[in-house]
This record gives sequence, structure tokens and C-alpha cells, in this order.
Amino acid sequence: MSDYESGYPDYMQESLRKVAKTRPDRIGKRYTPMTAEERQRVLEEYHPDWKMDQKRELKVGRNKGSLMPHEVVDQIEAHSVVDTSKIDLNKIDYEVDILIIGAGGAGLSAAILAHDNGMDPNKILIVQKLRLGDANSKMSQGGIQAADHPKDSPTLHYLDIIGGGHYYNDPELVEAMVNDGPDVIKWHEELGVQYDKLQDGTMQLAPGGGTSRRRMHSCKDYTGMEITRVLMDEVINREISFIELTAAVELLKDDKGQVGGALLYDLDSDEYMVAKAKSTSWMLHMSRSYSQPLESTSDV
Repeated sequence: MSDYESGYPDYMQESLRKVAKTRPDRIGKRYTPMTAEERQRVLEEYHPDWKMDQKRELKVGRNKGSLMPHEVVDQIEAHSVVDTSKIDLNKIDYEVDILIIGAGGAGLSAAILAHDNGMDPNKILIVQKLRLGDANSKMSQGGIQAADHPKDSPTLHYLDIIGGGHYYNDPELVEAMVNDGPDVIKWHEELGVQYDKLQDGTMQLAPGGGTSRRRMHSCKDYTGMEITRVLMDEVINREISFIELTAAVELLKDDKGQVGGALLYDLDSDEYMVAKAKSTSWMLHMSRSYSQPLESTSDV
């Protein structure tokens, strides 16, 4: 067994031997690229997103009618596990101006920007079900895309995303992402993020899947960890309030139907707490090649 093969598990050895055996016949050959129809057929035959027998229609909630994996639908359609007998909504444990649910790259950025815009750090509260910064953002390796090179532009970035998304993207969201991208990179650097640079001091940019320009900014192979490290330090140094090991289990609405806070669950003490807020933001992370915040905000 070669050193190359020895680094792989037993079930892959047969495939590796086939690759090695046929390599001489493949050297120098040019293969005809697959057509769009052929690529689509391969996706439909092999990609899990196209396995319709593993999905069903969601019957409740904002995404009612969407096809989702059975396991996800089971969770969303299940009865709440919240024990209402242990909850007193008249007892407010936290009353703040801004409640941020999630302490990944999006949540940390939202807190810092709120503080930059004059918010009292004691009136901002970040709720994190694990520890501060424990999120998918920290595990992102490849990099973050932004069209800040002279030979690139947000317009080209926009077209790459829209085309790569087969025109299913939200145009307004994509427009905001590509226009904000260069400023986000600049902001990161001002805070202390150490992006990879060339010898002349300019950004080292890498190609990304489906991109027409090199626009991937990286911090070695731990981009997300570096960005999260800097954002965490900034939140701590600004003394922005946060609580850890606490999950937001329900959004709370006022008599007008507007979100006015959240029901929190302390994972250590198994106790419920009520957080009241003028504005509540819950953060979603879009992994792929972007580390930009996607937030849903309801103002009261």
C-alpha cells in the first residue's frame, strides 16, 4: 500500500486502486464538459436535495407549503416542550432596548454596530445557547467574498450570485450583500482581523465556486475563527451584555402582534426567564462562502 492510500479508510481502498490503475490512460486527455441538462440530471439522480421521498410539505408556520426533510418537519410541527406552568410573563428578568439571539458572526456584529450607533452597552443583550462565539461562523474555513479589487465590482458579484442561485435568490438581499461586502472587509480590518496579504500589502484573493473573479478573502484556513475572535474581543472590551448557555425557546409578542422579546431557558438551572426588548433580532448563518449577517428584526 502506498503512502497515499494509507491515509484513507479501508472502504476507499478499492476506488483508490482503480484511480491509480487508470491514471496513465487519462493523462493528457481532454474530456467534453457536461451540458447543463447533463449536470441537472446528475443532481437529480444523486444529490440529497432531489430525493423527494425524504421530504414532505410543512403544514404550519411562516414556511407553510415548503418541502423539507422529514426530520425538520417533525420538529417544527411538534407540540412545544415549554412548560407554561413554570412561566410568569409578568416577571421580567431582562429589559433591554436590543435583544440579539445568537452570538456568531452576525450576532456579534449586530451588537458592535448597535454600540457604534450610540446604544448603551447595558441596554444591549446577546443571548447564546452555548458560549460566546460558539457558532458555525467560527468553523468557516474557506473565506469571505467581497468585490473590493479594482478589476472586480459589486455588479459582477451580484451576477455571479444570481446566476449561481438559478435566479431563486432574493434580489434585494443579494444587492445588499454585494454592496456591503467591501465595507465589511474594511471594517473587519479596522477591528483587527488579519487577512492574508501579498508582499505588496494588497489582499490575497482566491477563486470561489461559480465566481468570475478572484474575491475570496481568507485568514489561512481558519477565516471564521479569526473573524469571530476579533468580534468577540470587541464585544467583551466594549462591555456589551451577554448571557451564555441560555436558549431562546419562544418569541414573545405584545397585544399588537409585534415581537417584544423572548422566552429564555437557562440550560444550567433548567429555569425559564423572560426578556423584554424594544427590538429583537434572531440571527441566521449562511455558510457557503459568506460570513455576512442575515437577520430578521421586529421593532416594537
